[in-house]
Amino acid sequence: MVVDTQSFQRTAKLNTRDFDYVIVGAGAAGCVLANRLSEDGKKSVLLLEAGKGDDKLYIHIPLGFPYLCGSDVDWRYTSEPEDKLDGRRLYFPRGKVLGGSHAISVMLYHRGSARDYEVWEDEFGADGWGPKDVLPYFKKTEDQERGPSTFHGVGGPLRVSDLRFVNPMATSFLKACKKMGLKENKDFNDWSVDQEGFGTFQVTQRDGSRETPSTSYLRAAWGRKNVTVETGVTVEKIELEESDLGGDSPYVATGVTVINKNGYREQIRARHEVILAGGAFASPQLLMLSGIGPAEDLQSLGIPVKVDLDGVGQNLQDHASALISYSSKDPMNDKKKNRVFYSEETGRSLRNLAEYFVLGGGPLTSNMCEAGGFFRTDPEYESPDLQLRFVPFYSEPDPYFSMGDFASAGNYLTNKANRPAGFTVQSVTARPHSIGSVSLSSTDVRQAPAINANWLSDDRDLKTIVEGLKTIRKIVAMPEFENYRGDEAYPGGDKVSDEDLAAYVKESCHTANALIGTCRMGRTSDPEAVVDTKLRVKGVSRLRVIDSSVIPKLPGGQAGAPTMMIAEKGAEMLLDAYDRRS
Repeated sequence: MVVDTQSFQRTAKLNTRDFDYVIVGAGAAGCVLANRLSEDGKKSVLLLEAGKGDDKLYIHIPLGFPYLCGSDVDWRYTSEPEDKLDGRRLYFPRGKVLGGSHAISVMLYHRGSARDYEVWEDEFGADGWGPKDVLPYFKKTEDQERGPSTFHGVGGPLRVSDLRFVNPMATSFLKACKKMGLKENKDFNDWSVDQEGFGTFQVTQRDGSRETPSTSYLRAAWGRKNVTVETGVTVEKIELEESDLGGDSPYVATGVTVINKNGYREQIRARHEVILAGGAFASPQLLMLSGIGPAEDLQSLGIPVKVDLDGVGQNLQDHASALISYSSKDPMNDKKKNRVFYSEETGRSLRNLAEYFVLGGGPLTSNMCEAGGFFRTDPEYESPDLQLRFVPFYSEPDPYFSMGDFASAGNYLTNKANRPAGFTVQSVTARPHSIGSVSLSSTDVRQAPAINANWLSDDRDLKTIVEGLKTIRKIVAMPEFENYRGDEAYPGGDKVSDEDLAAYVKESCHTANALIGTCRMGRTSDPEAVVDTKLRVKGVSRLRVIDSSVIPKLPGGQAGAPTMMIAEKGAEMLLDAYDRRS
């Protein structure tokens, strides 16, 4: 059941409640966990979410994505001034809603390559997380529209589908790539072939509407009496007690302290385990506020140190990206125009509305990121280091939050006078090398943590983005774009040298939204690991982190699919531990 915190808050000061499992965060991992842990109807599960329910219409209409960034379902995180970006701050949209960041994303379904998971095992000591270990859990999540195969599953909760509408300009992008002699890839998640190549992206959609962990996993669990979902609740800290369980853990997690909308506090006890699923920013923040983290940092804020773990908040990774945008010649009549150049008129067209609401098709099913590919900027690289993403929408680099105007595209969609018709291509670091960190800015959980992305601190990332911009220009110069290509608006045709392009990247790069790594997994002997390979927090019994923050190295692609895989595998670990205790 979903609890309205407006009614819950009246009794919050009076009750202490007990559940078998308390899950913090209803994003990609939390929704999976709530479903799997409650399936037998015997174990009581409480899922806590600081955001709201996912009833906002734009969440479910794929083309509504631009209206979500910067809205009330976005945490709107910003970084500290970035040294390598001349002091600029970066904007990081994160979902503050059931379904988490998956609910405000562009819905891309990418797992990375098999080699990415070999790296987890070989270089980071994530034993049991190699390709053969994780593939069954990827397949378990999936309801693949194309049917079952060696690498794809059917019958899982999450629908993975081909796009129901591919913009004509995106088709021109694919034709131009082929004309250039680039390799085609018809399935970026087929581990039997190299990831390199161009193609259309698969998305998490069902019948043309966005599919999220909430609409897939959580909705299936709503009718269970042993599941409670509470929105609008902030978890203040994890309750720890000295352990008498023996072993290497001096503390045991017994529950959490929460704050509801009226500021009332309540302690909620977990009979079996507390599970953090807040993501790369919130999970390390909550650990540190609870006394688990780098001792020196905690002491500087007056937080009593329970477990000295230097790795908490370290190893932050994300896909940095920059864009090239073009105005268009716009040769079409008005009736066709809104199906090619997305604008407010796209959503007002009776044809488009009918096609979406009746047939589940048409431009409103677009994720605004329909085609692209993965490429090597150096043939000697083991895996593709570059991702290109074609966007049939004219974008401008945002001088304030630097996400391109995807962060404020909703304003552009409704401001026809100021936005020309056109298109954009993003150059994205598929496997970044720059490493950042998250630390506390305050002892108040309601204050955002200090985020240091540290982008471009490794020169290889800057080189990848610059080479990507040059590749984009070659693709767009092909005859296949002749009907659409106007002037290059950003960075502008006068920016030709590598030095000019590098300067442009530094002043305009933005996130491609795949934040991971700040509670990374590894062997217990690894001083930088926060959780072991069973996802248990070192030094604390009955406390696990199960979300994107445990990923040791970012796979080549978006982080949603790997996070849900981790949650499926983590749920089995939790149930195994439950059975052993029973």
